[in-house]
Amino acid sequence: MTNPSLPRWQRAEALLAARQLEPARDLYLELLADPDWILPARLRLGAIALETAQLRAAVDHALAAFDTREPDPVLLEALCRLLLNVGELRHALACVDDPSIATCTDAAVLAGLGRMMADQGVPERAIALLRRARSLGADSADLHYQLGYAESYAGHDDAAETELEACLARAPDHAPAFRTLAKLRRATPARNHVDRLRAAIARVPEQHPDTPLLHYALFKELDDLGDTAAAWPALETGMRLRRLQLRYDPAADAALFEQLMQVRATATPPPVEPGPVPIFIVGMPRSGTTLLERIVGGHPDVTDAGELRDFTVQLRWCTEVFGGPQPDAALARAAARTDLSTLGRRYLDHTQWHAQGRAFYTDKMPANFLNVGYLANVLPQARFLHLVRDPMDVCFSNLKELFGDAYPHSYDQGEMAAHFLRYRKLMAHWHTQFPGRLLDVAYDALVSDPETTAHAVLAHCGLPPPSACPPSNPAPAPSPPPAPPRSANPSTAASSANGAATNPTCSP
Repeated sequence: MTNPSLPRWQRAEALLAARQLEPARDLYLELLADPDWILPARLRLGAIALETAQLRAAVDHALAAFDTREPDPVLLEALCRLLLNVGELRHALACVDDPSIATCTDAAVLAGLGRMMADQGVPERAIALLRRARSLGADSADLHYQLGYAESYAGHDDAAETELEACLARAPDHAPAFRTLAKLRRATPARNHVDRLRAAIARVPEQHPDTPLLHYALFKELDDLGDTAAAWPALETGMRLRRLQLRYDPAADAALFEQLMQVRATATPPPVEPGPVPIFIVGMPRSGTTLLERIVGGHPDVTDAGELRDFTVQLRWCTEVFGGPQPDAALARAAARTDLSTLGRRYLDHTQWHAQGRAFYTDKMPANFLNVGYLANVLPQARFLHLVRDPMDVCFSNLKELFGDAYPHSYDQGEMAAHFLRYRKLMAHWHTQFPGRLLDVAYDALVSDPETTAHAVLAHCGLPPPSACPPSNPAPAPSPPPAPPRSANPSTAASSANGAATNPTCSP
């Protein structure tokens, strides 16, 4: 680092620590004039933009930082986190795939990147990074949990169990590990964790933020064992404790649906954008969307892209309304008065790479049922599959699942029922506005007669039955954008640039 810029960096850091964001931002902007300080300054500016609810500015700083990235693992970890926080997954993966990460010997950096990949549903990358961190001496309970979680996501049940038990050996009351273990297999009289769960519940205070996970895990195992008399109180306690932790406002939820009911089909659809076509699989959580995705994704012309978070992020970018990963009433109100002409192209720019050379790709974010009106208006080529399941079955399936921060209505029976009724009314509205665009797929039919149902689904998507088409030969999955030429590595700021940039207060 050049000495003339170091005092300015130190003053900016002091202002940031004192929460004087505006003057700190001004100093970081001045540092952009010094090539050696561009990347650390961009990381800080991106974090400040996120904290001050300026999503477009945060995206600009994150992409500018990506363009000036350097082969420094600590800085790349910080950059990866910032890119993920602004919805730039493809660029974040490029940071993970940087050659300097392949030779990194910093276990903390590898563990941090592995945790991010697990959170993003990229288990194979997560597993490789976390295993390397472990081989370098990392041995914390959290590392074993993260590795166990990633292994379970990848379907490696035995490896997942080994890691989760290693986590519990170091932290016997680790609630997320218990919860993941409970979901790994069906409990049997010879193989269950009921006694250990009850012992952990007895030790962990009710007010601990992870306590609900213990009760949900206990419910799941008791339910597997057929002990409904004990299972129900465990579920009721878990629901009650989780509901106390959330700031769910049923009136705000109702306001969102009322605003969405005002969305109408556009009179003049935009031109069809070129490239792979998205197939949206929507519906209530736990309605069978995963099963349908496996069927559609098994077609040789379709790539299963999983639950993509991109559309709501891009809708927030277009409206400049900061918020969480789910739509809300403020976002819907802003969308009603915003020109959304760039929304379809932005979504495609951020997702078509998932197609891996095939003509179609799935986006199985269930909550996109809220976005159907926007999606249908800006993506005239998109296909929509809507899973429909018996109301009692789907509502109960939601109630017995702990979703983390998503679906806050699912921890109270009355709130769950009210949300379901709003959902059903909204889906009827989408059918009225976009006749023929959505195919309702009955869960019972999908299970009882998958072949007939699959034929109807594929026909709706414009896909021939699998037996009628030769296997496609997709191009290799496109790599994240190649790294531009790199400048000299400013190693002296590596550790200090890893603070606010890696832990922004807000994220989209």
